Amino acid sequence: MNETNNNLTEIVSEKELSWGAKSSILVFVVSFLSILLPALFLTELTLKESTQYFIAEAILPIPFFAFFYYWFSKKKIQKKEIGLCLPDSNVLLVTLVAIMTAAIFKGIDFVLFFGSISELNWSRFSIIGGPLFAVSYGIGRVIITPLMEELVHRGVIYGYLRSRLGWRVGLVLQALIFTLIHPNVYQGDFSIILFYFVFGIGFGGLYQFYGSLYPAVICHGALNYFDATIQVVF
Repeated sequence: MNETNNNLTEIVSEKELSWGAKSSILVFVVSFLSILLPALFLTELTLKESTQYFIAEAILPIPFFAFFYYWFSKKKIQKKEIGLCLPDSNVLLVTLVAIMTAAIFKGIDFVLFFGSISELNWSRFSIIGGPLFAVSYGIGRVIITPLMEELVHRGVIYGYLRSRLGWRVGLVLQALIFTLIHPNVYQGDFSIILFYFVFGIGFGGLYQFYGSLYPAVICHGALNYFDATIQVVF
């Protein structure tokens, strides 16, 4: 199976993609600005924090997905070319592998760093609270955000870097970009930087091995879910 995957990787790497560097940068910038700019505007409104969080997590990504669909259609990209397909392996087994990978990531964080690799601490969770927050977190952090970030960083950016520089260099570079877009890596804590980089390698590795974004999205969503669960329980 590994030999087959490697052969498929070489074929994908060598073929001319439907998009290039400018297109990859455009998708990345749109994904970044579609969240950042409206989120900054939201902070100026006199809305409950739970409402702001719901809008930011469940509604603001909609323009990005509309743009992505337009870009995807205009470039006439094949779904499999960008990982929008189920893996050839048993889906249930792949799902379990993805969830176990997320559990290992979060377990290492919790044991070694006491859950410090988290974008939402317990005090924030308890202050915001409420059913609206629970729904927005479930929709946003567990479903929408993983899908959005995997499409951009693994599907588009890694897809391009892999085709030009090979999968090894591409894997490292996409993980670095993925790390740098997260605000909490600039807190000066090396463990946070390291873990985001490892997450990027892990998500990219799942995509590389299975040839599908499905396991990366599942692993990403499960990791965010474990993050919230640990914050609540402990």
